[in-house]
Amino acid sequence: MSLASLRAYALSKNVPIITDEVYRFLEVFVLEHNIKDVLEIGTAIGYSALAMASFGCNIKTFERDEFMIEEAKRHFDLFDDQKHITLIPFDALTYQGDLGMFDLIFIDAAKSQYQTFFNKYDPYLKPGGFIVCDNLHFHHLTPEKVNRHTQGLLRKLKAFKIFLAEHPHFETTFYDVGDGLSVSKKVRK
Repeated sequence: MSLASLRAYALSKNVPIITDEVYRFLEVFVLEHNIKDVLEIGTAIGYSALAMASFGCNIKTFERDEFMIEEAKRHFDLFDDQKHITLIPFDALTYQGDLGMFDLIFIDAAKSQYQTFFNKYDPYLKPGGFIVCDNLHFHHLTPEKVNRHTQGLLRKLKAFKIFLAEHPHFETTFYDVGDGLSVSKKVRK
């Protein structure tokens, strides 16, 4: 199996994965910044973990959904790069184990929990490391065109973007790549 066929599989099953634009962005970013150790929050079927492993990274990746855990394991077994991936089959919100330190943390999970994930895993980021968050535009939905639940999610994402822009220990750049991406560089402890 190739990453292209895994991407086609994800699209056929409506499994959200990183866009081609985000894939290319991450590839260039990983190589330019010599990223070696990555923590990913939100494995899904394993596409982005396999992509980053193909760029030469060692990945630890969280997934809490039982079906997705099995799908990811099945896909990891089909790739040589899987030896660089450690699947952590736990909810990242409640996980208490030791993880090590990372050059990059990639957050692509429950959008309403982005700030919680950011704060919980910031201590595992090496000085000068990066936290990348995907899907910050959330399909360019506007509050007046969605239900009450989605309005709440949009408010949380807006508050999270303000949190990133004002964080005293990070310098954040927002990109119109894919469905919106932020890159936050840790500049202080």
